[in-house]
Amino acid sequence: MSRTEWLALAAGAILVLGGVAARAEQGSENAETSQSDAERMKDLERRVGELEQAQAERSAAPAGPAWLPEWTQRVRLSGSASVGYFHRGDLTPEEDSAFEVWDARLFVDAELAEHVQIGGATAVRNIGATVEWNLVREGELQNDVGELYADFQGIADSSWLGAQVGRFLIPVGEAYLRYSKGYRDNPFISQPVGGPWWWDEGVRLYGQDPTGRFGYVASVSNGDTKFNVDDNNDPQGTLKLYTDPWPWLHLSVSGLVSGEIGHKSRPAPGALWLGETWAMPVGAFTDVPNFINGVPTPDGPNQIQRTWLVGADAIAKPLDGLRVWLGGGRYDMDASNAVPGPYDRTLYYWIAEVVADGQLVSPALEPVYLALRASGLTTGDNGRGYLLHEAYLDTAGYNMRDLNEYSVALGWRIGRYVRLRGEYGYRDVNLVRKVDPAIRAQVDDDDWFAFDVGISF
Repeated sequence: MSRTEWLALAAGAILVLGGVAARAEQGSENAETSQSDAERMKDLERRVGELEQAQAERSAAPAGPAWLPEWTQRVRLSGSASVGYFHRGDLTPEEDSAFEVWDARLFVDAELAEHVQIGGATAVRNIGATVEWNLVREGELQNDVGELYADFQGIADSSWLGAQVGRFLIPVGEAYLRYSKGYRDNPFISQPVGGPWWWDEGVRLYGQDPTGRFGYVASVSNGDTKFNVDDNNDPQGTLKLYTDPWPWLHLSVSGLVSGEIGHKSRPAPGALWLGETWAMPVGAFTDVPNFINGVPTPDGPNQIQRTWLVGADAIAKPLDGLRVWLGGGRYDMDASNAVPGPYDRTLYYWIAEVVADGQLVSPALEPVYLALRASGLTTGDNGRGYLLHEAYLDTAGYNMRDLNEYSVALGWRIGRYVRLRGEYGYRDVNLVRKVDPAIRAQVDDDDWFAFDVGISF
């Protein structure tokens, strides 16, 4: 029986009983009135019995159609996709103008166990699982595994400890939340050029205080981009601390450290991505010459001895319908254990984004929004470059000093599951000094635009 029905019956019983008591005290009620009160009580008892029977029948009935197997009540299928027209630049290696499937992914979430107890005490409040099928990303067919983990929530019945074991997004900064399941809520079609993210295999721990004002996410993982690969025994560790001091403000700081990456006989990329690049030895995977301090230089050693990152983010919602995101950090790649050498690199990333809903202008425009974003990735050194986007692997190689992008997007939310978006972006690319003119001629600033339909379920 629902809470509303119980309250109505209780109120009715109190009124009837109160009336009977009052009449008994007065002693002035006739037999006809007493008989009427008795009939009301019988009717009330009969109604209570009927509602209890109906509630018992509903509880005994299956949650779905009888022909469905039991596991379908514990499993949820969801997904998202972006399809539309994309003009991806005239001068960059991404030159392409066509109708495309830009992003597509499917998710399966399952509830596996609840209130697991040992010796009468709660060991785990809930056990679940998540599987992501990463079909298409940035217009390229991937057909591989995104996230895939078992989720242990409320270990020892505590809000401070949960664990996800398997493959997950690396919890550094706030940008990674725009990938995977978060893509459906992305106000842009594109992603920031320097935001930290990517998947890796390991253990991710998380928790927060009971009020939800303070929390953490930490992980220990293999440290390699490739699926199920660990070229050495040095893991990668991360820690993210966050707080919501007020309902309109979210703050977080993040750190990452890894041991050795790669093998003496082959370069292996690190697990963390900044936009569309990652930790690789200078010169790896390309034949483009490396110019360091204006001089052609051989490729660096296959192994990187260590990497580390520090970053911070702030997300503010000062008004209903207005969201501001500022983020940035530093990522260091040390090629050797000795003093800093020519193959060490430091990358700096930054993100500034504003999303304004139409309701700021008029309630009638609430489903419409305008989004502005500037993001960048740089070595901060005119003599030392790096591959700042994999699309430039065969043109600029490791000679890029700066990659900055400025985007504006206009969107229309059609209900909960459909979003129309248009986005225009301008990309500013700078190379290191004294690079070969033939290399410089292949790379220039460029603009691009896209229109898509984003769907989710």
